Amino acid sequence: MLKRTTLLATLALGVISLGLSGTALGDNIDFLASGHGGSWSFSGSGPLTISALRLEVEDETTLQFASINGVSTESLTTGALLGGSGTSSDPWTFAASAANAFTIVGCVPPGPVGCTNVTLFSGQLGESTLFNGTAGALYDVMDVTGTIDPALLSYFGTTGTEFQGILDFTLIGTAPGSGATGSGDLLLSPAVPEPASMLLLGSGLLGLALLLRRNSSRA
Repeated sequence: MLKRTTLLATLALGVISLGLSGTALGDNIDFLASGHGGSWSFSGSGPLTISALRLEVEDETTLQFASINGVSTESLTTGALLGGSGTSSDPWTFAASAANAFTIVGCVPPGPVGCTNVTLFSGQLGESTLFNGTAGALYDVMDVTGTIDPALLSYFGTTGTEFQGILDFTLIGTAPGSGATGSGDLLLSPAVPEPASMLLLGSGLLGLALLLRRNSSRA
């Protein structure tokens, strides 16, 4: 009984420590889009759609780059337009997208020419914004959550299940309208439980350990 109590107490303290530190497991993964051949469309009354070609991916810890071969594409559709006028101070705002409305497709590096495309990332966009910028370009910022193909994670030697991050794109043209995609960047980090949740779980385990120890001493 004492061994079990000690184990529970150690586990609880470890969980509390993790909650306080907010430590993330695994490496950050960065998808980079050059946008060649990509396109975007926004009617002014509906969602924003974006596609891009020629992608690269990088492990942010080791700075290891890899080209995504095959017919690599990055495509997304936001949720419905919530409002805005398209300025930097009052951007168009879009609701969160449907599940799996954002995908990145291509070959797992170092896939050769003629390799089989797979879904390298599948996720959902949070509430996002879009505004007309300078020199005939638009800019967007989007929160993203989703999953990365296990084979791609294995290629970089990293781990994780759910990932979260920020997507930004430079789009050529003036909205509402359509045009070509410029550069894009999706930086993802492994998602970790909220510190408050970890503290609650750790406190519960610690309380259970103390209760077991008290009962053991009375026996």
